[in-house]
Amino acid sequence: MVSPASVKSTLAMLLEASQAETADEIRTVLRLSPNREEFREQLNFYLSSLQANASGVLLENVNAVFVPRNLKIKRDFQLMLQHVYLSGIYSLDFTNPVYSSNIINSWVSNKTRGYIPSIIEPVHINPSAKILLMNAMFFKSSWLKAFNPLLTKSSCFYTKSGCVNVATMEVQTEMNYAFVDNLRAHAVELPYEGGKYSMVILVPQERGGCASLIRDLPYMSLPQIIKLMEPTDMELYLPRFKVDYSVDLVPILKNMGIRTIFSSSANISSIFEDPLLPQVNNVFHKTHLEVNEQGTVAAAATGAMVIPLIGGGVQLKVDRPFVFFIKDNSLGSVLFEGKIEHPEPINDIQQDQRAPTIVNKSRARLRA
Repeated sequence: MVSPASVKSTLAMLLEASQAETADEIRTVLRLSPNREEFREQLNFYLSSLQANASGVLLENVNAVFVPRNLKIKRDFQLMLQHVYLSGIYSLDFTNPVYSSNIINSWVSNKTRGYIPSIIEPVHINPSAKILLMNAMFFKSSWLKAFNPLLTKSSCFYTKSGCVNVATMEVQTEMNYAFVDNLRAHAVELPYEGGKYSMVILVPQERGGCASLIRDLPYMSLPQIIKLMEPTDMELYLPRFKVDYSVDLVPILKNMGIRTIFSSSANISSIFEDPLLPQVNNVFHKTHLEVNEQGTVAAAATGAMVIPLIGGGVQLKVDRPFVFFIKDNSLGSVLFEGKIEHPEPINDIQQDQRAPTIVNKSRARLRA
């Protein structure tokens, strides 16, 4: 799981520090204007949008730059960080990795309400490092239509190793739904309270179809999927899940076309008063996500069982690895995205290997 919004926040600060080819590569990946004043305005609007504190939803996105105490940041760069990129600036003693990592991890833990207690180890801090950029994002929201905890029960979730007993939630309500032929997947949208944010879940038709779904997603954008959806009476069975994931993004960013900044040719000369030309060695990224009956806390074979309900509704049982997105509905931006392969297990309830679906006698039963 990754947070595209969090990664973009960090790249935005690197872009401000970059010049020439280094800046061109980042700007191209972020799809920003070549005009510096224009992309500053674009990024400031974007970063400002990653803040929300209303009934049922809390979204915070914070940036920080840590630099050695013996180096002086250029005044212009400092002002841009504070006013455009909404970033704090802190001095650290990188020659003391244990102390520095504790300070950074405390900052991250505080900004994510303790859901990400640490992001970096002392071994990751190079005493000769010149700058360390950090971003922390926290999202917590309640479902518009909450799952009833009394209906949560043990159910079979099919992983590569077979059936695993997981906690499966249930809700009956109207949701946006579509079967996406090009992806051979079911798409359902779960709105959060207030309607500004929602989670989109993509469930492959075949139990082993998640890899193919991810392979084909670049050819079918999320906005295209959303356009196919229609309000539908749904009976949705969704496993509770929790994700903790960390990764060094450098290989991923290189594959996307951002390469120069990680080489000796990097030009990030806009940072310091001294004539230094440092390069970036690591981009650490860590995410946390919890989805349960109340809502979401985030700091990323056989056919699917679909049963038509009276009035043209659909029953969808998410019993196999699936893909999800948490998005801002007004801007279309994605806050978090990921793949769930191992939901929250239940070990104290007897496992039903057949995982039967029980429906009312008035309902027709169909396996797609």
